[in-house]
Amino acid sequence: MSAIRPVAEEFSAYLADNVGADPYPVFGRMREEAPVVWIEPLGAWVLTRWDDITAMLEDGERFGPLMNRPGTSSIFGRAILQMSGDEHRRKDAILAKRLRSPRHLGATIEEIVSGLVHEYGEQLPVAPEVADLRTGLTEPVPLGAIAELMDMGKAGSFRTWYNDIVAAGTSNIRQDPVVHAKGEAARDELFEFVTPSIEERRTCPGDELLSDLCSMEYEGERLSDDEVRSFTAFLLSAGIETTDRALANLVKHLILAPEQWRRLKADPSLASSAATEILRFRPPVQAVVRMANQDIEMGQTVVPAESKLMGFVASANHDPGRFDDPEVFDVGRFEGVERPNYTPIGPVRAFGAGPHTCTGSLLAKLEMERTLEYLLDRFDRFEFAGDVPPDTGIVLRSPVALDVVLHPAA
Repeated sequence: MSAIRPVAEEFSAYLADNVGADPYPVFGRMREEAPVVWIEPLGAWVLTRWDDITAMLEDGERFGPLMNRPGTSSIFGRAILQMSGDEHRRKDAILAKRLRSPRHLGATIEEIVSGLVHEYGEQLPVAPEVADLRTGLTEPVPLGAIAELMDMGKAGSFRTWYNDIVAAGTSNIRQDPVVHAKGEAARDELFEFVTPSIEERRTCPGDELLSDLCSMEYEGERLSDDEVRSFTAFLLSAGIETTDRALANLVKHLILAPEQWRRLKADPSLASSAATEILRFRPPVQAVVRMANQDIEMGQTVVPAESKLMGFVASANHDPGRFDDPEVFDVGRFEGVERPNYTPIGPVRAFGAGPHTCTGSLLAKLEMERTLEYLLDRFDRFEFAGDVPPDTGIVLRSPVALDVVLHPAA
C-alpha cells in the first residue's frame, strides 16, 4: 500500500482541481505503480494500462454496463450503452446500417457534412477579429449532421439541450444535484420535442435514422417509444461530443506545435492521420465506465462484483507498451493505417473496443477530416486570441472555448 497511496492521492488531487492540470504524468506513474486502484472521489476502481482497459472493454462476460447509478443511464434511460449481448448487437446494427454504411457515408452523409463545414466555416470572422471555433464550427457541424440524419429539423434549443444533457449524463462525476436537474429538464424537453416525430414515423416511416429506430424490431417487437426517445437523446450527445471536443483539441495542439501545422499545409493528405493522432494524443473522452459482473482478479488486485470501474483510455493511449514515443504529437503517426482505429481492431482506444466500439466512429472521422481539410485550405495560420485555453473536465476533456485569430490563405 505504501507505493499505491501516494499516486492515488495525487490522482485524487487532480480530480479536485483539474482545470489546466496535466493528468498524463500521473497516468504514467499509475501505470507503473498502481494500474488498478480504488479512487474514493470517483467511487470506482481506476484502470490505466492499455491491456487492462482493453480486456474490460472486450470481455462482456466479466464486465457489463453500469445501470441504475448516477450518471449516463439516469439521464438517457436505457440506450445502446446500457445494453449487452445479442440485444446490443442487433439494436446496434440498426444504427450501423446508416452510420457505417459505405453507401451512406460516401454519398448522403458526405454531402451533409461537407455542406455544414462550408456553411459554418464561411461565417467565421477572420483577422483581426476573434473567432470562437467551438461555438462557430466544431460544435454546430456534428450537431447539424446528427439533426439532419435524424430528420429532426433545426430546433433552436438543440445546443442548450445537448450541453445540459452531456453535463448531467457524462460529466457530473461529483453528482451535483443542480447539474443533474438541468440535465433532466433538458432531456424532458427533448423528449417532448421528438415525440410527435416518433408518432409520425410509426405510421409513415421515411429514409432517415429516426425512422430506422421506429421501424426496427427485436424479438418480434418494435422499440418502445421510451427506447426511441432514449436512443435519440444519447445520439444527440454521443453524435456531437467526440467530433466537437476532438477538433478543439486538434486545433489547440496545432497552434502549440506550429511545425505540425506547416507539415499538414505542405501535405494535406495527412489530415486523416492527424485526426486519428489527436484521438490518441488528447482523446475527447478520457474515460469509459463499466461494472464488474463478478469478482475479478486483475494483477494483484481483486475487484469485487458489482463494483464500478473507470478505464482511462487517455492513459491507455499513452501506454509505452503499445505506442512508440507516446508523449510526442505526430500528425503523420497513422499515415495509411488510420481506418482500423475507428473499428474494434485498432490500438487507439478513443472509440472503445470490442462490441461497444462507438458505432458513429466513422461519422466522427468524416466530420473531423472535412473540417481539418477546410481549415487547411482556407487559412494560412491561426493563433490564440490571448492566453492558451486550459483543458478542463475529467470524463470529457477539452478547452471550454477556443478563441483564435484566423489568417486567411493568400
